[in-house]
Amino acid sequence: MNTVNRVLIVILLLVAVVLCSVLLVVPVQVLDVVAREAAGWAELLNRFEPYSVEWFVRVSLGVLFALTLDIIFVLLIILEVRRPAAKAIRVEQTAGGEVLIGVASIADRLRYEVDQLSGVLRTKPKVSAKRRGVVVELDVEMAAEIDVPEKAEQVVEVARQVVEERMGLKLASPPKVNLRVVSYPRGPRVPADRPARRKEPSSDRPAVSPEES
Repeated sequence: MNTVNRVLIVILLLVAVVLCSVLLVVPVQVLDVVAREAAGWAELLNRFEPYSVEWFVRVSLGVLFALTLDIIFVLLIILEVRRPAAKAIRVEQTAGGEVLIGVASIADRLRYEVDQLSGVLRTKPKVSAKRRGVVVELDVEMAAEIDVPEKAEQVVEVARQVVEERMGLKLASPPKVNLRVVSYPRGPRVPADRPARRKEPSSDRPAVSPEES
């Protein structure tokens, strides 16, 4: 979207350069042309006004089109002014140079370290950069039999160690952890080491007497 904004800004500036140059060089002729065109449009609208739709319909359509254009222009201004999300973060603990770490690399490291904890089934980290430091949010799925408060403290501590101690970054706020406990289906649990039950031969077959054999 930044490329589109730049293209629009360049086009508008080029048009403004041409119009301002022509207006400053021959102002009287330009104003005469604008006045004639405006008078022609006004006469055209007055000519068809008695046969057009009612005035309140015309005003409503005008307001609708004006609001649509205003919304489009405001969105373009917001997209142009808004600061893009940082893709890399500078390491605070380096001396004699500048080291940048990608946001995706931080998220991958957090996912790997948190997944090593027992009971953690899946981790989805979200990392963003602020002026005060790094903002970390973790969506963690855990098994149902895990002690949730204790495991949540472990996740927060691991995230803090990864960001501050191992990667040399600064946290803007404590890591935010969104826990989701995954329950298992109910039913009798069969131990994995129990041997498979041997199938007994069918007793439907009639026995053979010694005399018949």
